[in-house]
Amino acid sequence: MVRGRPHTGTGGSNRTRHKPSPSFNEKLVLNQWVLGLFGVETFEQLAEHLRGERLEGLDENNIHRFHSVLTEHFHDLPELPEELLLEYDQNIVRHTLRLNEKRKTNGDEPIVWKYFQYLMLLFTEIYLDRYFHDPSALLTSINEVVATYNDGKDQGDQIKPFDASAEAWTQLNKIAYWSATGSGKTLLMHANILQSQHYLQKHGRTRGLNKILLLTPNEDLSRQHLSEFQAAGIDAELLNKNSRSLFAGQAVEILDIHKLREEAGDKTVAVEDFEGTNLVLIDEGHRGASSGETGTWMSFRNALCEKGFSFEYSATFGQAVKGDTVLTNLYAKNILFNYSYPYFYRDGFGKDYQILNIDSSENDEVQRIRQKIYLVGCLLAFFQQQKVYREQEPAFRPFNIEKPLWVFVGSSVTKTLAVRDATDIVEILKFLAEYVSDRAESIRRIDHVLNLGLISCDEKNLFAGRFGYLTAAGLSPEQVYNETLATLFNATRGGALHVENLKGTQGEIALRVGENDPFGVINVGDDTKLIRLCDQHGLKTGEREFSGSLFHEINKPHSTVSLLIGSRKFTEGWNSWRVSTMGLMRVGAKEGAQIVQLFGRGVRLKGFGMSLKRSQKILLPEGVTRPKHIGLLETLNVFGINADYMVQFRKFLEEEGLPLNGEREELWLPVIRIGTQGLKTIRIKKEIDGISTEFGNAFRKLGPIPTLAPPKQPHDPATDYVQKHPVVLNWYPKIRAIKSSGAVGGDAEGSVNEAHLS
Repeated sequence: MVRGRPHTGTGGSNRTRHKPSPSFNEKLVLNQWVLGLFGVETFEQLAEHLRGERLEGLDENNIHRFHSVLTEHFHDLPELPEELLLEYDQNIVRHTLRLNEKRKTNGDEPIVWKYFQYLMLLFTEIYLDRYFHDPSALLTSINEVVATYNDGKDQGDQIKPFDASAEAWTQLNKIAYWSATGSGKTLLMHANILQSQHYLQKHGRTRGLNKILLLTPNEDLSRQHLSEFQAAGIDAELLNKNSRSLFAGQAVEILDIHKLREEAGDKTVAVEDFEGTNLVLIDEGHRGASSGETGTWMSFRNALCEKGFSFEYSATFGQAVKGDTVLTNLYAKNILFNYSYPYFYRDGFGKDYQILNIDSSENDEVQRIRQKIYLVGCLLAFFQQQKVYREQEPAFRPFNIEKPLWVFVGSSVTKTLAVRDATDIVEILKFLAEYVSDRAESIRRIDHVLNLGLISCDEKNLFAGRFGYLTAAGLSPEQVYNETLATLFNATRGGALHVENLKGTQGEIALRVGENDPFGVINVGDDTKLIRLCDQHGLKTGEREFSGSLFHEINKPHSTVSLLIGSRKFTEGWNSWRVSTMGLMRVGAKEGAQIVQLFGRGVRLKGFGMSLKRSQKILLPEGVTRPKHIGLLETLNVFGINADYMVQFRKFLEEEGLPLNGEREELWLPVIRIGTQGLKTIRIKKEIDGISTEFGNAFRKLGPIPTLAPPKQPHDPATDYVQKHPVVLNWYPKIRAIKSSGAVGGDAEGSVNEAHLS
């Protein structure tokens, strides 16, 4: 029996009480078990050979190229001989071809797995094969890894092993996948269904299968899954308690977890109705975990799969188990595959990000002024993205860049806040109403943001370097204001903000300036109550007949909507590639998992050739050039307002070694023209990993590292040279050239400003 080799980090047998406790990542003993089968300690050691896009897809023999690379680098494995790995690969090929049948019929793009998706499916093959063949041996093998991990750990950091005397089937029948939002969990879920059906059939257990159930957090996500099952050609239906499906045991029955109760009601079903052997799929597996393993929802879930098997999916297991020893022990032994956000980002998938948060430490009047300037900064960050998209949209098409969308999320929608007699959303609306109606004040605030910025308590300008594209365009604050009206608000001039309840469309409120096309939509549960609250706060409200849905048309090309406002419901059950700027109002620590999900939806990116990657992280084909300024549209702007959790989230990113604000900087230099000749200018990035990983690694290893150091002792040759040959940086001739090229009547020269490095 193979003994896994876990990643020990700062732990191990020499660990002392003075060293920090292992992170949750390091406690994933089931994940360490499967890595140990390949003879590696970390995911990185397995993944480093598989990342190239050229390895995606099948070779001429209908074998995944990933398989060939794995067998080339990991051979003579006692538990994973080449013929067994080939058998697993062919299972994955067969399931993939099955899922692509309907896609081909519909003219959709076929599934081509990314390397981490292939590994997830391969890990699942390995686990299911052992689980259905000999669960007792599997339990013993995993317990060996647990023992190795626990060696030398403090008792509070140890993982409780499986009970060797209890039934192995019921202890090992739950596996979980910790995978970043945007990493394709839904497609992988479809493949997992086919994988489990294969092994049930192989071991003669298909007859005993009662139902295939999918548990979701809400009705919207249930409907979304239904449409995606239909697109994949998998029989599925929303569970209807009053009708018995003709496909019972074969079709996937989709159930909102809120409809699950101990006893049946008018709109709920009883857990006991699902007695028997069920295959249970759990989307957003973190939901219900906060109440602990003995909580109602967790007990329901365990009852559904007690005699069957469950697959669980979430992007936020780390946040869900934080501070809970019982849940940490549970998921440390359930999470088979870990591709959480740090892995996703480091591999180049998804957007870059910039995160800001403003608190209310000052008195009310100061805070009110700062908050409005801050909100104008948020608006201008989004406008900058819209402007570059509109001006260069044809160049962005090969990179699948969608029209930018601004999303504002409040912690409450209709509840009156204690701090201010208004809800988060009403505050946002009052800001927008003032912006579109008070031209002079809005122009003044734009000028403040672009030229003075906003100074934080540690004397840093929060907006430093954020508006390079607007600055390089040379627009005056007045011109910026006019363009924001046209681009964001569909208006040729300012006017009153109208908040209109759309009759015939439940839960939708349209936002428009005057009688112009709607520029925004509010998606809420109680639209009437919110309209009443808006009216109480002096906003212009009304009703309008409307057929259709502004919200459901957001992803369509003809949509006039640039702004979406709502509650945290957007964290689940809603997909869009458009989100580029987010505003978060008063999000506390308890909403941590939901905000990580919301963040994950914002960093989703199609990428060139549906690579899902940032353009600087892929090797582009010959003749294809990375468009100028595309980085602005491959970056998610996050503006928090009294969002306490953003501080914790930044800390999480920092602990994972991911870049924070200020670690990535671009210098925007205007194009300078003298006569008919143009001087070429450069854009300097601190991050140079871009074109290919091989080139980036070579540069880091072989490139000289420039350093600055204090002067050495007097008469030192290097010191003498520096003192006799000072570095001179003089932009004045270039500035004068700009003036002279278009100026009439000469050029006045100013005195040179000198400065010295301390």
